[in-house]
Formats: sequence, structure tokens, C-alpha cells
Amino acid sequence: MKKTTIGMIGTGILAFMIGFGYFPASSVVTPASAAPAEQTTGTSDETSTEQTYTIFINSVEKDANGVTQLETDRIGWYTGEAANKLFLKENPDAAEEMGGAPDGYYIVNNDITEVKMPVAADAQVLMQIYDHTGSYEDMEINWNESIGLDKFDAQYNNSLGLLDLSAFPYHVTVKDGVIVKIVQQYIP
Repeated sequence: MKKTTIGMIGTGILAFMIGFGYFPASSVVTPASAAPAEQTTGTSDETSTEQTYTIFINSVEKDANGVTQLETDRIGWYTGEAANKLFLKENPDAAEEMGGAPDGYYIVNNDITEVKMPVAADAQVLMQIYDHTGSYEDMEINWNESIGLDKFDAQYNNSLGLLDLSAFPYHVTVKDGVIVKIVQQYIP
């Protein structure tokens, strides 16, 4: 019971700190204010565009038709020198003491507009860490571990889980208005 309570409190504090931009990021991966990176793929008959965004997921739900919907909040995710520069600009007193962005990344969330987006039934979901068994001893980082969308839904909505998945940023790939890939961003 003590471990669960401590874990929930720690995850809550982490979510609070991330939500209000206390944890910075480094090199620019996907700033919220910039256009997303585009990748064009396709055949000679058709062309489709994929865009990647970095988001917080505020909810995972099924709509009336059984389609999984993510309520998302787009964020700026920075790493490396870009994170250090932005951290210095936004936190001059802390930057002087710390020398740069804590843990090498910085998150900016100046616009908390939420957008609901459908997820493809066959979307690829890659996790770094989640509650596999309900035991802290079994919580390990497994880089880009593939899980099904239904399992992600169950893990995200598990109020008794040891890890609050809403505290993590996610990189989502959107094709034709539908999320086709979800990648959890590990944060220390």
C-alpha cells in the first residue's frame, strides 16, 4: 500500500511539473508552434502525407462506433542545445544554478487546446515503460515494446495502476486525420 501511494503521489507531482513546463526539453523535436514534420509516401496513383506531433494524452475513450479516440494536447518537445537555450530564456535564475535543462529535455505547453483524434484499429503502439504486472519489481524499461491498442487503452485507464501514463509525452503519427502510430516518450 505504501509503495502504491508513494508511486501515485510521485507520478502526480511529475504530471503537475510537466503540465506547467517545469521539466524542460533539449533539441527541437516538435515545437507546438511549428508545423509538424511531414513525410510524403505513396505510389504513382496516390500520395498521402504523414505528420508527427508530440502531445500529452488527456484521455483514451471509445466513441459510439467503438473507435478509439485520444483527447490530445499538443506540446513543444525540445532536447539538447535547443532545450538549454529555451530553458535559459524562460528560467534565467534556475538556468544559472543548474547550467541547462534538467535531464536534457524541455517541454513547452503554452496552448492547452485539446483536440480529439481517432486512432486506427491497427495503429502501432510502442511503449518504453508501463505497469506489466501490478508489481514495482516488474516495472522495467523495455525500449519500444509493441503493445496492442486495446492493451494501451486498458493500461491508460487503469486507475489502480502503478504508473500514470498521462504523465508521459507521446509522439503520434497522423495519416489522413487518423493516428496510425503512438510512441511513448520516456522521461527520467
